[in-house]
Amino acid sequence: CRKYASRIVVQPPRHNKQSTEIIHNFKDVITYFLLKFRRVNRDVKPQKIFYYRDGVSNGQFVQTLREELAHIQAACRELEEGYEPQVTYITAQKRHKTRLFCHRDERSDYKSGNVPAGTVVDTTITHPLLFDFFLCSHSGIQGTSRPCHYTVLWDDSHLSADLIQCFTYFLCHVYARCTRSVSYPAPIYYAHLLCTRARTLLASMGYNWNNPSLLPTTDSIEGKLRQHRDLRKDVYFL
Repeated sequence: CRKYASRIVVQPPRHNKQSTEIIHNFKDVITYFLLKFRRVNRDVKPQKIFYYRDGVSNGQFVQTLREELAHIQAACRELEEGYEPQVTYITAQKRHKTRLFCHRDERSDYKSGNVPAGTVVDTTITHPLLFDFFLCSHSGIQGTSRPCHYTVLWDDSHLSADLIQCFTYFLCHVYARCTRSVSYPAPIYYAHLLCTRARTLLASMGYNWNNPSLLPTTDSIEGKLRQHRDLRKDVYFL
């Protein structure tokens, strides 16, 4: 059984034409989800946290890992003294130029000629030091399929590569809008949908995204985008 919770946070404006990749008030966001998890599960806290992070380039790995992992651990310590769940931090990247092809035509998808869904490459073309892999989790219908590049930056659980790859692949099958597997895990898709919904709603309220000084604060945005009580337990942004 799976349940999803959501929260909208406004990122600070850009400075010197460089966007802020670190999630604003990330510790408060993690605390919010931990409290919600404990409330829904009758005072049971998560023992393992899988964090799939999108939108991070290779040059920002060290910064995002250092700051966001510290916020996750700080939120856990504030929730309860001695509470240290195992954290697995995985980045997902689609903006790359790597493509996968079958060495033999009979092994490719018979309709599109792409690699079959579930193809994993974790040797030869991967980083020599980092734990990363390419996973083509979807079946390409038209054109050449683009695999998703995953990098495991932190893993307290010491999970095997096969287990992380299988778990990631399984998450690509639970996207509610599609009856087939999609190109990356459903939680990332849902986060994109929520951001699009929030941006559209704020634009309809007259906010100008081209003028950062006129953007609302996180406190005011949560008040304006407050869900109806009948939707608080649903994935309303689908």
